[in-house]
Amino acid sequence: MDLLLDTHALIWFLEGDASLSETARKAIENIVNKKYISIISFYEIAIKLKTGKLKLRQPLNNYFQSALSYDIVVLPINEKYLSEYDNIPLFPVHKDPFDRLIIATAVVEKLEIITIDEKFSNYHELVSIVW
Repeated sequence: MDLLLDTHALIWFLEGDASLSETARKAIENIVNKKYISIISFYEIAIKLKTGKLKLRQPLNNYFQSALSYDIVVLPINEKYLSEYDNIPLFPVHKDPFDRLIIATAVVEKLEIITIDEKFSNYHELVSIVW
């Protein structure tokens, strides 16, 4: 499987949080699977840290380095993702720009998304969810 971790999935995995489903944890730990995270997730974390909406157990840079140590590839934002972003339907119940870029990335790279976010189910025709 080729997997794109949603922001919370990365945090929960790296912190060993029980909120991460067993299915998701096993998929991430499976060395056969290729794992990715969008750089936009780190931007989202930085914003939430600054606004007080999120607290981490370690500095943000440690999470970045830990992701790399688990062979999670950090994908930069590129023109293909931004072009696909424009094609992602905008649902009234889901306007989160970070999620929409994650979805666009998954579509372009043909990745399954690890997420608990039920709003991603609106895009079931575009992406598959692992949870």
